[in-house]
Formats: sequence, C-alpha cells, structure tokens
Amino acid sequence: MKRNADQKPSASDAAYRLAMKWDEFTAAAAATSWVTYLGTIDCSGRPHVSVVAPGFTPGSLWFATRRSSKKFENLSANPAVSFHWPVGNHDAPGELIAQGRALTLASTPDRTRVWDSGVLPNDLAGFWGSPENPDLAFVEVEVDQARLLGPDFVPQRWRRSDRVG
Repeated sequence: MKRNADQKPSASDAAYRLAMKWDEFTAAAAATSWVTYLGTIDCSGRPHVSVVAPGFTPGSLWFATRRSSKKFENLSANPAVSFHWPVGNHDAPGELIAQGRALTLASTPDRTRVWDSGVLPNDLAGFWGSPENPDLAFVEVEVDQARLLGPDFVPQRWRRSDRVG
C-alpha cells in the first residue's frame, strides 16, 4: 500500500516496530506495577485471569502459586500464557503484554532452589512459610515475545527468536 510522505506508518507496519531489549521490558514492567494479570486456558478452552507478582531472569518471568489453585490446574493442562500490565499510573511507560510457555516446579528440591534464588521480589516466608509448604509451586514462563505500546502508539517488541538483549 502506498503512503503519502506526511502519513505516519501504522502500528502494524513491521518496519516501524522498534526492537526492545529484555532489560527495557523488565524496567517498564517494574515502573508499571509490581503485579500483573496472567491469562491461562483450562482444559475445556475457557479463559481464566488471575493476578501474580512476577520476578524476572533473562528471558523468563517467575511467580508462585498454590498447587490447589485453578491457575496451577490450567497450567498443567495448557502451558500457554499471556501477561498484561495495563496503563495505570503516571510512571507507567505504556501498556505491556508478554506471552510464553509455563513450566511448573512443584517438587521440594525445585521449590527450595527457586526459593533460595531470590528471584521473586515479595516476602515468600510471610505468605508461604517455607519451601516445604506442600501447596506451593513456582512457575517459570519462558517468554516468546513481549510488547510495549507507549503513548505514541508505536509498539516496541522483544522476541526470543530475535535474541535481542
């Protein structure tokens, strides 16, 4: 499609999308909120949304959940997930979305390893007691892509396949 010289490219224009580094994504997430919405799908294909407090390692998001929760049940049936940080405060750089695949870690050695790593920003002991809590599970989500849509409506994108940052 031809465009006039004064016409701004649309957000869907692949050439206009800006690459984003992983550290830029995690900084934007932290500036937006310490919690995010997690979308999962149950075994019948019905969507479910819950709130999680994520931690970050390069290319992955982490969170804790109850093994007895609907969230854990859904992740066991279908590991595809989506996160959403809505624009909600004046420090937020825009709307963030991330998509990936979840791996649940529920064995005592796995729980202890993640607990001791300090990857999660919240007080685990205050909520869970200890890594021996049998209802505790950690979830690592390998992010396939993340997108920031800023106030100029130009998307910035991090993709695992691009190996950008």
